[in-house]
Amino acid sequence: MTGTPHDVSHDDFVEALLNYVNAALRASGEAADYCQEALRVVDARNHLFASAGIHRTDEEQGIYALRDLCALDDETMEWRPDRARCAAVARDFGL
Repeated sequence: MTGTPHDVSHDDFVEALLNYVNAALRASGEAADYCQEALRVVDARNHLFASAGIHRTDEEQGIYALRDLCALDDETMEWRPDRARCAAVARDFGL
């Protein structure tokens, strides 16, 4: 991180999104690769997310399937929230 406001905002968003995805997956009680739940980015700058129910990713509407924000962990062979995928969402919102 270079410390510019843009980078801080981006990194904060990514961290908040990772935390939300982790919590949503725990609440769903399903493994990430079977989860059909999605989230909606309500306000990217203020890191506000909401459940979108069962939904596929629709970037135009700011809806992201939880499983699409995960990647396979090579060590555990389980799907886990992925920083790079969350960073891509941040870029979609101009952060």
